[in-house]
Order: sequence, then C-alpha cells, then structure tokens
Amino acid sequence: MKTLYLLRHAKAEPGSKELGDRDRPLSVRGREACGLIGIYIKTKGYKPSLIISSPAARTRETVERVVKAADINPLQQYIDKLYLATADEILHYVRLVNDTLPSVMVVGHNPGMHHAALVLAQAERSALRMGLELKYPTATLSVLQFDCEYWHELDMGAGRLIDFIMPGQLN
Repeated sequence: MKTLYLLRHAKAEPGSKELGDRDRPLSVRGREACGLIGIYIKTKGYKPSLIISSPAARTRETVERVVKAADINPLQQYIDKLYLATADEILHYVRLVNDTLPSVMVVGHNPGMHHAALVLAQAERSALRMGLELKYPTATLSVLQFDCEYWHELDMGAGRLIDFIMPGQLN
C-alpha cells in the first residue's frame, strides 16, 4: 500500500514588480495555516517518508513550517518542474519515487494540485469527495491510499480518499 499526501502551498503575499511570482513569501495568514495543518498532520499520525515540492519560496516555506509543526523529518526534494505543474506532471514525479518509501507528500500549486487530487481519487460519492470537488484552497491537504506495491502503478481513479482538510476547518 502507498500513501500520497497532496498539499497546496499556504497563502502567499501578492506579487509585485519587485517580487516575482516564484519569490513570493507566505502571508501572516499562510504562516498560521501551516501551523494548523502541521498540528493536524501530527494529530492524525501522518508521516510522509519523502516530500517533493516546487522550489518556489511559498512552497519551500510551507514545507519548512508544516514539517516543524508536525514534528516530522521526511526526506525533501525540490523539483523545478513542479513549479505550477499540471496533474500529469505531478503524477509523473510521484511515479518516479523509490518504491521502498511507503508515503510521499507533494507540495505544489493550483490548479495542478486540485486536479491531481480529483483525477487520482476514486469517484465515490462521499462527503470527502464532495468537499474535494468544490474547491482546493491554500494549505489544503488530501490524503489518498493506493493498493499497490510500486509507485509507478499509481493510476487515475484508483486512490481511496481517506482525508481532505482545509485550514479553515481547523480554527
């Protein structure tokens, strides 16, 4: 069994002429959301073995703050092509993960993160799935489990959506 955590970066400061999109730091609200999601991850006992992330400042800061709040120490890898990646690109990099690792977290951007969660999750009618279909705000986490031994076996519609949480639900 493989577990995939899909985490959208937390709320970032708006862009400006002086600050390019890749360099936008988290806002105060985003930093707070990282703490909430990190504590939630710790409470649920989620322990990703590896985090693969976009290298943008807001995703890096999200990783740092969530890891600290969750009190976890996964391997971390920043992949340039995950910056604004599509669902297909996200899945490509997940399928390349070392098969000895039971779980991986992807930290990235919308619309790719939302689309990845939608296409990977089974199309069952559940409260979690209905929430997922509506929106995927900043710092939202989806947790999917796959009945497979190898990461390259992950397939569209095969993931059991076992959790879907937005930071607004944790206040």
